[in-house]
Formats: sequence, C-alpha cells, structure tokens
Amino acid sequence: MSDNSPMAQLLIDIFSKLKSGTIPVYNLLPESDTPEPFLVLGSHMDDDQLTARNGWETVTTELQIDLFYSINDRLALENDIYSVKNTITQSTDRITRVTSQILVDNSIGRDVYHVIFSVTAYI
Repeated sequence: MSDNSPMAQLLIDIFSKLKSGTIPVYNLLPESDTPEPFLVLGSHMDDDQLTARNGWETVTTELQIDLFYSINDRLALENDIYSVKNTITQSTDRITRVTSQILVDNSIGRDVYHVIFSVTAYI
C-alpha cells in the first residue's frame, strides 16, 4: 500500500509517464528563457461525494496540465497534443477523460501556443 494520498499518487503516475516522453515536464512554470515545448502540471479541483447510503466517498478531480509550444509549427503541435493525451490516458486507469484547448498567449513573455489539458480522474 502506498503512503501517498490518492491525489499525490495521481500526480506521481502522470508525472512519471510524461517524464518518459520527449517534452520536459515541470511542477511550476519555468524561467522565461526556457525554450518550448514544455509541460507544467497545474492546479486541480476536487469534488468529494460522500454517499449517505453506504458511507463510501467518491472523489472526482480535475487536473490542469499546460503545454507551451512554439508558435512556428502548428502541425507538430497537433501531433504532440495527440501524443500527450495518449500518454496521460495511459498513466493510470483512474483517468476517465482528457480534453484540450489551444490558445495563443504571451504569458511567458513571447507569443506561444498554450494548450490546456483538463484531466478528469476518480481518486
């Protein structure tokens, strides 16, 4: 049995699986001179449901993972989005859904594609 909380274990599973890929993974937004692409494990929101009938607790969590990518290659971006989604999905059987949204922003000091992955899991 693991000594980690269910959320910590989910983060470990996803981080470990993503780390085995070719895109660097961070727990915090790296320095502004870090080149794209890179992934950042972001915030999460939990929804705890305690059933009165049997006392079991079901926790659904929404974890955000951000991909920052060069604005110069949209086709490569689409291929990497597909790959990252597959990697996330394969990291644990507790994941029920992975969605993505592509934005263009300059929150890191230059125009980049910013892909927001929303990962739904039962923990």
